[in-house]
Amino acid sequence: MKRKDADKKYQWDFSHLYASVDDWKKDLDQIERLGEEQAKFKGKLNTLENFKLFEGHDQQMALILNKLVVYLHLGDVDQTNTLYQELEGLLTNVWQKVNVQTAWVAPEVKEIGEETILGWIDQESQLAPYRLGYVNFFKEAAHVLSTHDEELLSKVARSRGLIGGMYDSLAFADNQEQKLVYHDQEVVVTGALQLEIMQDSNPVEDQKLRQEVNLLMNKGFIDKKHSFAKVYDGIMQSSSEGIKLRNYPSALAASLQGDNVPVEIYLKLLEVARKNIQVFKDYNLLIKKAFGLEKFYPTDRQLKLVKEYHQTFSVEEAQTIIKEALSVLGEEYLKNLAIAWSPHRIDYYEDTNKTSGAYSTGGNGVEPIILMNWDDKLNSVTTLAHESGHSVHTLFADATQTYPLNEYPIILAEVASTVNEHLVFDYLITHTTDKSEKIYLLQQRIFDLMSTFYRQVQFADFEYRAHSLVEQEVPQTAESLAKLFNEVQLDYGYDVFDSNQESDSQYVWPRVSHFFHSPYYVYKYAIDVTASYKLYTDIKNGNTDSLLTFLKAGGSKDPLDVLKDAGIDFSQETTYEPLIQAMQEMVNELDQLLNQK
Repeated sequence: MKRKDADKKYQWDFSHLYASVDDWKKDLDQIERLGEEQAKFKGKLNTLENFKLFEGHDQQMALILNKLVVYLHLGDVDQTNTLYQELEGLLTNVWQKVNVQTAWVAPEVKEIGEETILGWIDQESQLAPYRLGYVNFFKEAAHVLSTHDEELLSKVARSRGLIGGMYDSLAFADNQEQKLVYHDQEVVVTGALQLEIMQDSNPVEDQKLRQEVNLLMNKGFIDKKHSFAKVYDGIMQSSSEGIKLRNYPSALAASLQGDNVPVEIYLKLLEVARKNIQVFKDYNLLIKKAFGLEKFYPTDRQLKLVKEYHQTFSVEEAQTIIKEALSVLGEEYLKNLAIAWSPHRIDYYEDTNKTSGAYSTGGNGVEPIILMNWDDKLNSVTTLAHESGHSVHTLFADATQTYPLNEYPIILAEVASTVNEHLVFDYLITHTTDKSEKIYLLQQRIFDLMSTFYRQVQFADFEYRAHSLVEQEVPQTAESLAKLFNEVQLDYGYDVFDSNQESDSQYVWPRVSHFFHSPYYVYKYAIDVTASYKLYTDIKNGNTDSLLTFLKAGGSKDPLDVLKDAGIDFSQETTYEPLIQAMQEMVNELDQLLNQK
């Protein structure tokens, strides 16, 4: 179903945030006024009273800004709607002005000194929630520039950041419908159609069809490969300039420092995944063997092992399954789940110019919202469970922690969401005795876990190598990035696939929007699914407290400390073993089911 044809209850309605665009603009004006008030504290932060007033203004501004930004997500349902692009431009203008006006803050706080600032915080209970943030600030203080330099960087931040916005225009606003003759009818190629063909087409006879639909789905990226490469190179060049100005050893180190994650943890993740890549190969070779394919391409890897299983799920059916699966977490969890599913808080169905994928966002007084692209498949069920995990995490953190400690960092975000995936799979497979359904569920779960762990680590290694080359002043082009992406894929098990130059698969790396919007983000998926599997194991053993404690912690400690409280230490290779072992056991079970007579 297309979004435009869906009932209004399946669509976002943000009138509870702002009754009109004029109301939105009034809050934008308030942000501007608060920025002007903040600017008056320049040179005056060296007293406790002014420091307290400044933090009060800062909190007020942050809460209003979050509300403004959430409202702008309405633009994601139609990237051609210029209204929200215009509003985003207005917000960008104001926020840049505020950043310029307050660029002196970090240098001034640095000059006041850690002892004085933390002394004030310890003296005033109302400032206590800010302690962790300032402790971490002073850890990074060496990278704070002079007031003049910080103001200069703030003044050029918008123009330097515009290149990232070009990605959305190229990938979504300029996206053109592609058509395909399928079952003797000309149809529009959508994500739902692509998935149907990848999963349900004839394994042998339709290999070309799968390659064709993949090409059509990626045509916009392939046709504009040079533009995407230029955009990405520009983003990496800007990052390289930034780390040199602030004297970071690398973009990776700069990206990780905000979460106090050592570079060694990142590199350990890449090492563990490469070292244990055989289970990924075993699974894909199992698919090849099951269908007796002489040639085996990446476009064949999603083929369903059981053809008689064609179950689809309505939104309501999915909600029933998820609620029952998560009932083990208790009434407090289910209460927050109901809030996350409130009317008009989830935009379910896909459309031509709607942003692809799914996400949850909100918090700080704004009930979380979810964007989906519903296709009636099991993947939509697990995606809704996943995004609901984010929303419930936000609700727990908001209710338990005081600003800004309610704001949990992204590195913790994917834990709650993937715990939900584990529980939904467990519920589904234990509620069926049908062999075909078990095969389907096992295959889907293996694929999802490997995509979250191995595939995301592969992406993480690609951007690590790409940024490293730019930092070494090695020019990057569409061809060099395509070659690098292919080399990384081969390091992560893609040598089990046959090469097909006609597919242009090496040019589809720009589909990974995180490369453009959130550098060094994707590794967090792999880190977090490892952590969530440990929490899932706790739940299966009757301990739900560790998960609820994690959810309520928000951002009250450094991320690795929050995880250590849950018994997770990523410096130890043994931390990864339960997840990897579980994937291997699932592959073995799948193999046994396929060989049963």
